[in-house]
Amino acid sequence: MKKLLLAMLLLLTCSFSFSQSIQGTVTDEQKTPLPGVSIVIDGTQSGTTTDFDGKYSIIADPGSVLIFTYLGMKPQRKTVGSNRVINVTMTQDAESLDEVIVTALGVESKKVSLANSIQNIKAEELIEGNQTNMVNGLQGKVSGVNIVSSGGAPGTSSIILIRGGSSITGNNQPLFVVDGIPIDNSTNSSLDVASTNRASDINPNDIASISVLKGPAAAALYGIQAASGAVIITTKKGQAGVSQVSYSGSLSVDKILGTPDVQSQYGQGMQVGSGADMEYDPESSFSWGAPISAGTPLYFNMEEFYKTAITQNHNVSYSSGNEKSNIYFSIGDLSQDGIVPSTSYDKTSFKINANSKLGNNFTVGISGNYINTKTSSTRQGNSSGGSLNSLLAYPVNVNARDYLNDDGSQKPFFLDQQFDNAYWSIDNSPNTDDVKRLIGVLTLNYNFLNDFNLTYKVGTDDYHEFNKRIIGTGSLIENREDGYISQFEKDHSRLTSNLFLRYNKTIAEDFTLDAMIGHSVEELDVRTTYTTGDGFQAPGIYSISNVSIENQQITEVINRKRIVGVFGDLKLGWKNALFLTATGRNDWSSTLPADKRSFFYPSVGMSAVLTDLFDFSSDELNFLKLRATWARVGKDAPIGWLESSLGKNLNGAASSGYAWNGVNVGNPNLEPEFTNSYEFGADMRFLKNRIALELTYYNSKSDNQILTEIRVPPTTGTFYATLNGGSIENSGVEALLSARILTNPDRFTWETVFNFGTNQSEVVALPGFLSEVYLSDSWTFRNSAAGAAILNGSLFGLRGKRPEKNENGQVIVQSNGLPNLEDATYHNINRLPDWSLGITNTFGYKNLSLSFLFDIAQGQDIYNATESALVYYGQSQNTLDRGQTIVIEGVDTNGNPNQTPVIMNQAYYQNYYALNSENFVEDGSFARLRYVTLSYKLPTTILDKLSLSAMEIYATGRNLFTISDYSGVDPDVNTFGAGISGAGSMYIDNLGTANTKGFDLGLRFTF
Repeated sequence: MKKLLLAMLLLLTCSFSFSQSIQGTVTDEQKTPLPGVSIVIDGTQSGTTTDFDGKYSIIADPGSVLIFTYLGMKPQRKTVGSNRVINVTMTQDAESLDEVIVTALGVESKKVSLANSIQNIKAEELIEGNQTNMVNGLQGKVSGVNIVSSGGAPGTSSIILIRGGSSITGNNQPLFVVDGIPIDNSTNSSLDVASTNRASDINPNDIASISVLKGPAAAALYGIQAASGAVIITTKKGQAGVSQVSYSGSLSVDKILGTPDVQSQYGQGMQVGSGADMEYDPESSFSWGAPISAGTPLYFNMEEFYKTAITQNHNVSYSSGNEKSNIYFSIGDLSQDGIVPSTSYDKTSFKINANSKLGNNFTVGISGNYINTKTSSTRQGNSSGGSLNSLLAYPVNVNARDYLNDDGSQKPFFLDQQFDNAYWSIDNSPNTDDVKRLIGVLTLNYNFLNDFNLTYKVGTDDYHEFNKRIIGTGSLIENREDGYISQFEKDHSRLTSNLFLRYNKTIAEDFTLDAMIGHSVEELDVRTTYTTGDGFQAPGIYSISNVSIENQQITEVINRKRIVGVFGDLKLGWKNALFLTATGRNDWSSTLPADKRSFFYPSVGMSAVLTDLFDFSSDELNFLKLRATWARVGKDAPIGWLESSLGKNLNGAASSGYAWNGVNVGNPNLEPEFTNSYEFGADMRFLKNRIALELTYYNSKSDNQILTEIRVPPTTGTFYATLNGGSIENSGVEALLSARILTNPDRFTWETVFNFGTNQSEVVALPGFLSEVYLSDSWTFRNSAAGAAILNGSLFGLRGKRPEKNENGQVIVQSNGLPNLEDATYHNINRLPDWSLGITNTFGYKNLSLSFLFDIAQGQDIYNATESALVYYGQSQNTLDRGQTIVIEGVDTNGNPNQTPVIMNQAYYQNYYALNSENFVEDGSFARLRYVTLSYKLPTTILDKLSLSAMEIYATGRNLFTISDYSGVDPDVNTFGAGISGAGSMYIDNLGTANTKGFDLGLRFTF
């Protein structure tokens, strides 16, 4: 018995002695550590990955083989021997010489074979600036892309424009695609309350990579929806041989960038009379009163209104996988406090991504994402009770915090006040938005006959939104003293079905064929119920059921749309160096007439890797590729614009019958619009791939525009029209330069990336006698100006009230010394930057890393409507010369030089100066330090003691400084957000909440 036990013990000891811990570091050819390298023991499901320093540790038996794999690198196989330290140097894969990126329809392609411009953003790049809206995470990181946030209120929307705009009145936002399925990125109107764009629902921590398809050629297979480009989001998955739990969290502190600089020499009042008879009436919201006496208490109401905001962001994920299946699961929770009291943005998300291989050829994948967002907002812009609009009506000698009577009612500070105090609105006029969203994708993938692949992907994007906006009981707004409620409930459902068959074959030794045919169906169903109620029966109960039936109005709007498409893609390759690509797609859209709803559009492209074709690469020039594409893409009409709507009860004496009201005018003869584009590019790499340069020139022309809500003369029998006509031309240059300047991991590393882009969006034609097209939603304070598309000018132009001029361009001055103001267009205004440049630098020293993004936008014009409002109320520093006499340059009605003096009094400033839009057009060029992040990765010696595989501590500063000549608070402004289509409201500053500057402390670890 003892011998048997001894033998078993000896056997057990021997068996354990064979297993040993293998450690090492994985680097590239420049000795730069490679994080995330997959290491798997051949023939098993056991494995690990390298940490942030490229280090790994794995238990393996002598004689077993370790397989090292990393994207874009050649796989390495190492046999375990007696040496317990195995360091690996991975080399560039000569066959690909480039990254593999996700392109249209979720297909992975080698970038070397692509003929069009596609830029890929990896997960770590996206989250570097710690932005809560993932769209803002792309700022300054993609050449040729302009992204502008609508302000610093929590949850506000961001507009993204790829290569300008292709539509005069339609949507210019790109298509957003998650795991191969298009999702909604709409934005509600932000005229009264700041709204978010739906793409911000996606948790940035769940994103593995983003591919930006810039031109119609890149996005041609997506069809109608991708006429303005596409943003392809791939979410994280589990990795084979790796099981890990990860946590990331941050605590942020934010403050407003600033508030308008107001004058403090003159107090409450308005001017009555003139000259020696000038008097001041104190019963006013204006600051045109008498000079403020010394010792009078001053209240800088706008500065004191905003507070410091705290944000918490926590994310936990679990991932695991083997050769047959993998899973990724995450929970994210964001609690963002607003700089405006009572405002907030809360988002909770759950994400699961599971894939399983059934047999050798069949794979099933399931992706699900549930998001719940809750937003509490304050009013903004022209709305009564809006933060700035209300506060600037309080002169500096009036305390805006003193707004309550002893009985708790709102206290006006002058007779006949007809607007609400901002603090009172916060407490009594809440604005809330609650969205529950589910994005689900099912993917079936089958490989057969060696060269064929059949993929079916079906996905849904469903959400329910409940939005409520209140004016509380006790409001001072005219006819709103009993309160007012406006709410809507939206049920949005988008179902997408994609089926495609791929064939990939090496025909001969040097020839490859990659072909695909596919079919897609998309159904959109949006049902919205709008309800308004005037006057609450019981004060303080803000429910529609607290409004009498006769004071309620209910409207239901149903929007339905179906798009059916067939498409094909053919790619021929020779020696993996010369590629010819052709695509074609035909769509049938339900929003067009039956005889015009079918339309076809193709694309063709070619790329040639000259260094491989002619074998002339060297250490100085490693890689040179030339590429060219041409594409045509179509766009259908918005939902419901084929037919006109009838109105009910045109006036108080009308019957209840329906009649023509001249609005909501459709056109049953609409045709699709088309965009034709071409681009040329070159991709180069130098000095053993340490420097990479991509250059692209593009040109696109969008013809036969579908124009909606076009204002026409009343003689036509209507106010609006819907028609085809007009043309936009976009052209520009893009450049992406990346360099690894220092690569010694034992000392310093330095990597830098430059993203440069120019764009010109010109309106080259409009139908009929139109000289401009504008949307009334972008009207600014007192309707002084609005964004507009200008014939022979910019798509992102401006129209506004300007002094009347004669045929010689001279201002015509009337007998009172002032010109008449008329609505006119600006042909020289462009609210899009002439050029933009994003500069990202990353420095490393051992475990320390410092990165920052410097974002530059030059040449854009801003309309400063906020300053116009300050002038109107007498708060502006520019009104301190009040009382002086000037002579306006121009001619009188007879053509003689004007010599009539005019006093710069309240009437002059309010009725002329503040309405003259020429006074508020400024150069909006700026350079902004978007973020600076300092991080420290704990060394392996500490990680081993904590039983962690990686841990990082970081600190981030956001929007630390801005260099600009703009007189307003924030030149990076888009008050009305992404909810305005066409010419939009980019770089229009109209009483919104300025962006914030902040500081973050964060922690990430994995075990």
